Amino acid sequence: MDVVDLRVLALAATDSYSMWQEEAMSETWMSYRSEDRFILVDPQYDSRHPEELDHLYRLEVPMASPGPLGHGDEAEVAAFEPIDAALGAAAEAAGLIAVGRRRGFGVWDLAWYGTTGAEKHLAKVLKERPDAHLGVSADPEWAHYRNKLLPRGKELHRARNGLVVRQLLQAGDNLDAPREIEFLVRFHRDVDRDRYLRDVESTGLDAEPTEGELPGVRAFFVAGVDIELITDITWELHERAQLTNGEFDGWGCAPVVM
Repeated sequence: MDVVDLRVLALAATDSYSMWQEEAMSETWMSYRSEDRFILVDPQYDSRHPEELDHLYRLEVPMASPGPLGHGDEAEVAAFEPIDAALGAAAEAAGLIAVGRRRGFGVWDLAWYGTTGAEKHLAKVLKERPDAHLGVSADPEWAHYRNKLLPRGKELHRARNGLVVRQLLQAGDNLDAPREIEFLVRFHRDVDRDRYLRDVESTGLDAEPTEGELPGVRAFFVAGVDIELITDITWELHERAQLTNGEFDGWGCAPVVM
């Protein structure tokens, strides 16, 4: 069996809601849940964005069938797909860049960035949706993208961890099957590594030192793949590593194909 690369989590992520337009998104898009919303975001603009695209185009469309949790039931998702595809084509033709989307509280919430004057392209698609609201505003700092779409802190860990889960599912993994799951932390000094090793053993994880270009700690346990549990662990290991001059380096496991 191939072992999932421990460093692929830096590329992208998904979580259990990934049916919504995941296929249409780049492999670098992240997905996560925050404040009872499901969020998809393209993280490539985190460090730098096109300065000429200084206007936010934000579309909010009420759901006809939000379902009990407000995220949209299967009928709602199916009904929105053709509108979504048409909006995507219109936005691309208008030179807009899709940066992220949210769904929750009975509303589809899509965002693009571009120059002024592109709203007429999207409006054509929305002629039969008078309930939709398209807002256009100057946002040269991409505040909506940074403050409402990009994950931070523990949410970033959850989003990144989802990529590993997605790769496991693509390999045909039975996520419920127990297997050894390992977590790596790197250090620049042996003394920091040794101090962290003593500390991390208090979490209940098995742990051992590793040698290589940089000294490290390998923590591991046997369980099925539960993204929430793994996110709790990766966040805890990351936080503890910050206190001992270390850097959390990822997690991985071998797929279990039944």
